[in-house]
Amino acid sequence: MNLIRLGLCGLCLMAGIISRAQDKPSYKFGKVSPADFKMKAPAFDTGAHAIIVGDVGTCRIVGGDKGEFELEFERKIRAYILDINGVDLGKFVIEYYIGSDDKEEVSNIRGYTYNLEGGKVVETKLESSQVFTEKATKKWTLKKFTMPQLKAGSLFELSYTVSSPYIRNFRPWEFQSNYPSLWSEYNTEIPEYFDFVFLSQGYLPFHINKNESTGRTWMLSNAAGTGARSSFSVSGIANQKRWVMKDIPSIREESYTTTIENHRCKVDFQLSSINYPNQVAQPILSTWTKVSEELMESEHFGQPLDRNNGWMDDIVKTAVGNAVDPIEKAKRIYAWVRDNFTCTYHAGFYLTNAGFKDIVKTKSGNVADINLLLIALLRHEKIESYPVILSTRSHGYTNAVYPLMDRYNYVACGVIIGDKDFLLDASEPDLGFGKLPVQCYNGHARVVTKDPASIELDPNAIVERSLTMVVMQQEGKVISGRVQADMGYFESLRKRGTIREKGKETFFDGIRKEYGSEYTLQNLTIDSLKILDEPMKVSYDFQYSPEDQDVLYINPIMVDAMKENPFKSADRHYPVEIPFCIDDNYVLNFTIPDGYKVDELPKSTKVAFNEDEGLFEYLISADATTIQMRCRIQLRKAVFMPDEYNDLREFFAYVVKKQSEQIVLKKK
Repeated sequence: MNLIRLGLCGLCLMAGIISRAQDKPSYKFGKVSPADFKMKAPAFDTGAHAIIVGDVGTCRIVGGDKGEFELEFERKIRAYILDINGVDLGKFVIEYYIGSDDKEEVSNIRGYTYNLEGGKVVETKLESSQVFTEKATKKWTLKKFTMPQLKAGSLFELSYTVSSPYIRNFRPWEFQSNYPSLWSEYNTEIPEYFDFVFLSQGYLPFHINKNESTGRTWMLSNAAGTGARSSFSVSGIANQKRWVMKDIPSIREESYTTTIENHRCKVDFQLSSINYPNQVAQPILSTWTKVSEELMESEHFGQPLDRNNGWMDDIVKTAVGNAVDPIEKAKRIYAWVRDNFTCTYHAGFYLTNAGFKDIVKTKSGNVADINLLLIALLRHEKIESYPVILSTRSHGYTNAVYPLMDRYNYVACGVIIGDKDFLLDASEPDLGFGKLPVQCYNGHARVVTKDPASIELDPNAIVERSLTMVVMQQEGKVISGRVQADMGYFESLRKRGTIREKGKETFFDGIRKEYGSEYTLQNLTIDSLKILDEPMKVSYDFQYSPEDQDVLYINPIMVDAMKENPFKSADRHYPVEIPFCIDDNYVLNFTIPDGYKVDELPKSTKVAFNEDEGLFEYLISADATTIQMRCRIQLRKAVFMPDEYNDLREFFAYVVKKQSEQIVLKKK
């Protein structure tokens, strides 16, 4: 019995040792041995050029020397360079803030590069002369440096500290980077007087996610005159958090991604309130109602919208003409702004000029200038309209709960007429009434009113429909035909932009180039080019003269066949974000050339994706004189989660393979 108890105790002790070992990095910072240079690319990221062995950050709120709490951030990183393409991992930029009354400071930069030479570890120190200071903006400064003597097989360690009097600038932490990481850890310690909102993102699990509290006494001091200082202490509870991820693959931007920053595993912090003992709580994080009020009172946003803009009378009269119906008036005012102003920057949140008169005078501005002017003109005509603030796809997601205003970069226009509502953007020269550019469909947006409403600009809610019809027949020794392509709206928007910038002939030359020199294209026409509310249609005749062969090979998908899979990576750890749902149709009617018969025909098939979320249909039939086929690719949703990626990749691989199959005709 004693032996059994002893054995069980030994197992428990061993389990505890293993558990503690898994709770910390596998190396000790500052100690490097020849064995540390035997690293290879990890199995979870075999294409890596460098490895982050460990990256550990700690951010604390501590007592300061100006009678206030301050931030103290420390980082320690170890990394290994697998090949020469990984040396960029050794380049660092540390950003810090310099205000008018106070500033952040970067200190204790200590770095060493280690190389194995003749079986011995050779150390090269990062010298202070190799650290450069660069002014980024008026208030942001950079420390820039590159670790010395980096080459394939180098290992380096770096540590530094950032001290900040601005507790609102609590440092975020990125667990995931462009290189794989074996261990990434972030520790925080925050006195109970400060409430922070923790914002976590990413699709990988935490190895450790732990909360603890401990008693702490903070020493604070301030100047007391004549060079003396007074000190005092504050005791309370310190709330500690520890996040750890391990075996983290690198993150790379792939096809159909809004921005990689939406998906990088990270934690961010927003100070919500300050609650000192025996004092009234001080709210810091605002509410949507308060933010909306502040925006509408701002001289650079809402205030100019409702001024007595009597000077706009002549503009509105010119734009509206003889229109009486409110919707028609709105359409004409929108068209006048769209067609008479040039957007110099397709982002912006505030008016950049002194006022609307300057915008009208220069006939240009950023997206906020143009769309806020549109709202002012609509309101001048007593048409109910409001600013709509959002973030474009490339700028990143917003937060629907918290008004984190640095995440917004775009202003559109919302219009309500009777029981109908419209979203407008006059900054795009080819955009129709009631449309938004595809980059605006990025989820949550806000209508700025007294009661600010949340709206969802969901890519799953818009469908890009297209139809291509091809008729082919033989005329003598020439195979001729006609193509009519009814484009989707967003494709039409892109093509209109090309035509506006480069002309119709350049657009037509692009079509000719797709067919190649063996084809002759004639009678190229564009329908609805100037009807901006509608998609475009492109039509043309084609002909080519195949050689007199016993066997003819013809790909029935003559136009816009999918030649390669857009999803090339074997794995993907963040969503596929197609900008819209897809309904792409292709129809062929082919008269078989005289003297030939069908020898081989692709098989018809119909494949569903995730039951009802997508469809690939390839239907083909033939009789003695005619071949008919219909091909359809349909995706009923636009965003696919990582666990759906492999199925989506296989779905499109099948589409590519099927659309490459050919009809084989043989001489009779």
